[in-house]
Amino acid sequence: MRLRLVLLVAIMLTYALCFAAIKAGLLWAPPLGFAALRSFIAGIVLLGVVLVRRERIIPARREWRAILSLGFFATTLTFGAMFLSPGRTGAGIASVLGNMQALITLVLAAIFLREHVTRGKLIALGLGLLGVTLITYPAITAADAYGISGAVLALAASGAAASANVLGKWMRMGQHVLAVTGWQLLLGSVPLFALSVILERDISIQWTPTFIGLLLFLALPGTAFAVAAWYWLLQSDDVSRLSLYFFLVPAMGLGIALLLGESLSLLEIGGAALIIASVGAVYISDSEPRALTQ
Repeated sequence: MRLRLVLLVAIMLTYALCFAAIKAGLLWAPPLGFAALRSFIAGIVLLGVVLVRRERIIPARREWRAILSLGFFATTLTFGAMFLSPGRTGAGIASVLGNMQALITLVLAAIFLREHVTRGKLIALGLGLLGVTLITYPAITAADAYGISGAVLALAASGAAASANVLGKWMRMGQHVLAVTGWQLLLGSVPLFALSVILERDISIQWTPTFIGLLLFLALPGTAFAVAAWYWLLQSDDVSRLSLYFFLVPAMGLGIALLLGESLSLLEIGGAALIIASVGAVYISDSEPRALTQ
């Protein structure tokens, strides 16, 4: 139990740092190419670990369709939108909206996995939605649509990640978590590379020491470790309950944004506070004897 909690906190802190690292790295690389490199390196590393451990590296034929779907949602869509959003909005706001997957996962898990939705989880959902509304209000009402595009992309990343969470739980990876994770990252990077060649052909990557450091951080702890650990945790717990821990990321992300010198409005701070408060509802849901839905 203690290991699971440590892993969850480590994953959330890593993801919070990733948004700042992405925004910093975009100074030297185009977003789609950057995202493709991150997932490609992480996939190669995980498959290398599988080889070193002498585990089965080639999934069964019946698993490939699910792996391709997981790669599309978890890597192509999620990473594509995630890397495009920080350049269009602040790192703190991208971190908050980009981790609203907890809300979406809760709904999808109830529909497709028939996981219990308790009163506490519904309270968390309501507080989270109210928090998102407050945070996105300045961008929605601003005259510059550029800010809105960043918020939309961050939310799109959340939707794709939530779909991947449910699919990852449904797949029941068992002992093949590392191999499945490695292949979905590797295969999911292919469309990102293709889109980068088409849309970003006039933008070259500047291989500075800083960029290489950021890329390695994003690829190794930020992806290889975080994604594999997350899918391992999904195998033995409700995806809807685990995903509520993503509400810890906005607080960490906003703190990082403040350290980077970004300013936050009262609405944004209030929205983030509501989202953080919703984490307490998780404990209410755990203590309820009977779920509202089956």
